[in-house]
Amino acid sequence: MQRKRIPFQGLGAREWLNLALAAIVVYYLAKPAMEIYFNNTFMFLGQDFLSFWSAGWLANQRGLAAAYEPSQLAEVQYRYIPKPANVEQYQFIPVFTFFLPIFLLPFQLLAMIPITPAFILWTVLNLLGSILYLFFFSRSVSYHLPLRTLLLLILFWPFYQSLFWGQIGLISLVASGEFLRSYLLARYWRAGLWLGILLIKPQTLLLILPFLLLQKQWRVLLGFGLVAAFVCLVSLGLLGIEGLGAYLRLYNNAINRFATVAPNGMLNWRMIGENLSSLGFSRLGWGIAWTGMVVTVLLTFKQFYRLQIRAEEAPQAFLAIFAATALVSWHFHIYSAIVLLPFILNLLIKNKLPDWVLLIWIFLPGLIVFLTDMILLGLKLFQIEQSFSIPALLQGACGFSLAMLTFGWACKAMRSH
Repeated sequence: MQRKRIPFQGLGAREWLNLALAAIVVYYLAKPAMEIYFNNTFMFLGQDFLSFWSAGWLANQRGLAAAYEPSQLAEVQYRYIPKPANVEQYQFIPVFTFFLPIFLLPFQLLAMIPITPAFILWTVLNLLGSILYLFFFSRSVSYHLPLRTLLLLILFWPFYQSLFWGQIGLISLVASGEFLRSYLLARYWRAGLWLGILLIKPQTLLLILPFLLLQKQWRVLLGFGLVAAFVCLVSLGLLGIEGLGAYLRLYNNAINRFATVAPNGMLNWRMIGENLSSLGFSRLGWGIAWTGMVVTVLLTFKQFYRLQIRAEEAPQAFLAIFAATALVSWHFHIYSAIVLLPFILNLLIKNKLPDWVLLIWIFLPGLIVFLTDMILLGLKLFQIEQSFSIPALLQGACGFSLAMLTFGWACKAMRSH
């Protein structure tokens, strides 16, 4: 009698790894499909794109000042989100867009078409554009990017998150990648110009600018300064007095409405303070958070103070700087960590990065996101009200751990040189 073969028997480590990757791919494809099936588009899937598109639509139809008015943003966004059964008691808070007007221009173009095809187009542009850029980045150093490695890069958690929420991943990826390439080619002016593009998310620049100042990289800083001056002057010209007032009021509104920026799910020290405060440990939470921020900054600059970074050490140094930035910035969501990807890829190409650094950014989040979905499903089935968001805490803690591990590895790699 022939014995039945047990499935998956005799698989090696690489085969198990490939099987786990296949499971994550299926899950990550099923997740947006289920959001669409349950009519949750623009509530979760594409929520940030809804914010960008609505700001672009208002700028086109009513002028730039309207793009920064919460009441007008709420009016437009409310049309596209799914409504609860007790809609009479539903208090809708819009998702704000803080982009300066010059960075709003792409979304003004996208807002000329209906939001659903615009979101599909934006997602395709981000995915295909990022893939093409990763191939370009690799070939610029005469490296043939294997399809398996490309898949790993696409499954990098911030990359997936950026696509899911409809974020500006392609812009951040190209800006940080070209900054690194230009710096390594000693084209410092051009490196500064590309760094200036990250003004679209100014929180990503919190530590890199002081670092460049310590390194006396005057040409990089002057290149950045030229772009910063151009961005600010053009944006002020487009805004005018009325628009500038609306823009400043938007920031004030955001400070008083923390829910609109979802700090409980960020990957920074602030996330710890916010979550512990929600549990009733406000003093402890903020004590840990502020101490963590200060210690992280001190450790970062202790690492690089009076140390002139050579070209071959730059990718590790920049990876450490941007990982530390993710930890200490006041507003840093998981998808913003896509700026780390070019540094990781460069180190992978040079065989200077252990596999676990990239793999942990894929497998740990895949497990945590699946777990949080199961928790949400259980809460919904048993009709349990959430006074505290466990899924946000789990995802935030996961992102925080990954940023901390990456920062620690990069600093250790610098010390070993």
